[in-house]
Amino acid sequence: MRKFAKSLGAGTSLFLFAVAALGAPQKSPAAGETQAPEKWSATTSDHAQAYYHFMLARRYKELATVYNRGDYIDRAMSEYKQAIEADPESLFLRVELAELYWRVSRVGDAIHEAEAVLKTNPDYPDAHRLLSRIYWRMLGENQPDKGSKDILQKAIEHLEALTRISPADTNSWLTLGRAYRMNNQGAKAEEAFRNVLHTDPNSKEGLAGMAQLYFEQGEYDQALDLLKKLPEGDMDPSLLGMLGFAYSQTHDYGNAVATYEKALGQDPDNLELRRFYAEALIGDGKRDAARAELQKILNADPEDGYTYLHLGQLDRQEGRFEQARQEFERAKTLLPDNAEVPFQQAQLEDLLGNQDKSIEILKGLVKSSEKPEGQYTPSEAHIHAVALERLALVYRAQNKFDQALEAFRQIVALDGNEAAGGERWIIDTLRQNHEYPKALAEADAALQKFPNDRSLRVMRAFIVGDQGHPDEAVKDLQTLLNNIPADRDTYLSIGQVWLQAKRYPEAETALKKSLELTPSADDQVAAFFMLGSVYERQKQYDLAEEQFKKVLGVDPLNASASNYLGYMLADRGIRLDESLKYIKKAIDLEPNNGAYIDSLGWVYFKMSRYDLAEPNLERASHLMSTDPTVLEHLGRLYLKMGKVAQAEEAWERAIKEWPAGTSSDFDADQAAKLQKELDDLKARMAKEGTAHP
Repeated sequence: MRKFAKSLGAGTSLFLFAVAALGAPQKSPAAGETQAPEKWSATTSDHAQAYYHFMLARRYKELATVYNRGDYIDRAMSEYKQAIEADPESLFLRVELAELYWRVSRVGDAIHEAEAVLKTNPDYPDAHRLLSRIYWRMLGENQPDKGSKDILQKAIEHLEALTRISPADTNSWLTLGRAYRMNNQGAKAEEAFRNVLHTDPNSKEGLAGMAQLYFEQGEYDQALDLLKKLPEGDMDPSLLGMLGFAYSQTHDYGNAVATYEKALGQDPDNLELRRFYAEALIGDGKRDAARAELQKILNADPEDGYTYLHLGQLDRQEGRFEQARQEFERAKTLLPDNAEVPFQQAQLEDLLGNQDKSIEILKGLVKSSEKPEGQYTPSEAHIHAVALERLALVYRAQNKFDQALEAFRQIVALDGNEAAGGERWIIDTLRQNHEYPKALAEADAALQKFPNDRSLRVMRAFIVGDQGHPDEAVKDLQTLLNNIPADRDTYLSIGQVWLQAKRYPEAETALKKSLELTPSADDQVAAFFMLGSVYERQKQYDLAEEQFKKVLGVDPLNASASNYLGYMLADRGIRLDESLKYIKKAIDLEPNNGAYIDSLGWVYFKMSRYDLAEPNLERASHLMSTDPTVLEHLGRLYLKMGKVAQAEEAWERAIKEWPAGTSSDFDADQAAKLQKELDDLKARMAKEGTAHP
């Protein structure tokens, strides 16, 4: 007996735990009681045997864990079964056996035992808890496919029962919130996480779950507000990383950088944190520092595909295109299933003028992201929508509006969070193609489906302004002003309507109001740019130059601002060497941009370098064959070079295209002026007998 007791070791504590779990045995009858000795003896013996076998079962289970021996598992199961035979009404013992089945991968037996308990007591929490754990582990935390939907639903069923039986069980609410999120039940997931935070307002897991839900829904401001409630001193690297991501997504890159630095201070070897830190540095304009961080990641893990992807993006932005192409290829090898890699490759090829290659890549991505019978999870729908969107944009850049519209309509057909974005692209494409009545009808129909979508309201106002009704457009936009951060964007839109209508004082007022409401310089870039355009149109060139330099101060790689500055100087024929530098910088960043190539040809024209102006202006006219400003420039060059017939042809095309032209510099007055010059040219040619046949 002494030897047996020594071998059990902790058996006494297990015995006490068993007494508490199974219930105390009946006491012996007092003298004179009439209970039959046999019956009392049998009942006592059943409970005693249950405790005894339960104690042995738990001990054998411990030994199996320590020594990894299967025979101990078999003996533990045998002891549990003997305990159940001794006390068949004990639900606790049956759940214990079910859990052991699960731990040794006899999942079917575990489910059978636990479900048998629930048939006896549908509200037995331990059985629901075990079944929820079994189904959750079977599923994993990846997005479920069609075949695992039933498993997810069963996990949810048991978690719902647990939270009903034990409303204060935060762990069950947390898992239920994650399960709802995985099942695309955002509202229920939010409710579950709110229950966690109601019970424990400082729950890091609850905050993280809610923030992750907001991230998936694109509600970055709400995620940021939520995460900021927890003092940074109480946050672990994971939560700091989420806070940094929220700052990045709301374009507050300075705070994002500072937050990631705190996270890395706690966990310096976390490569994922360092990768996001590098992205924030890029957003903050600290590209050299970002490159240094990315190199640190490669030093630690030379096979990190995401780092090659980010290096490729960085090199593409800085004009190192061949290096970017090599890095994207390396990323593709390391991340063959990552959709972002072909997106970046397609963008690079489009930038370099290889539209056919870009379309080929994007078509492949659209096909690979399609799901049978149109069954998409939100993340799958987003990937498919982005592929369609980028394919459509390449089509649109080639003036293939029908193909672009077809792709955008496929986005709308996805419904969910993607549909409103698809509608916006359709409206914008119709507007770009000057199909204003169709664009307005599309906007009205879209607003019927999405009445609270501010972007659709703004686009509708732009169309009204395009049709010559700027006051009506601005009046509609003013209804969106309600003293919230979005007001800065509304004033920006109002400024754009007035700018398009050439109501420059009103445009200036609206843009300055937008700047007053925009504390971050990163968010002021659009207002600076538009204000510069307002001043340039009014020939207030010094003020215009000041605004464009503000843009470049915040974003040194802003190709549009560099080009605008360079063209503004070239068009006036001043500081031409400086103009050339600005324009070349823009072309270094976007070498296939027809407007920038036109600017380059125009500055060479102003320098009387007609040999350099000709190939650039001809290339620009090929890339922008319907732009009247480009055609006017080409005609003037031909005239200077004595190619009178070609000049006449270019100007005739400019006059023909200007009503539908996209150039804001070429309006009715400019067209009338050019028409007079064309008429004079034709008259002179007729007089000299050199008229174009």
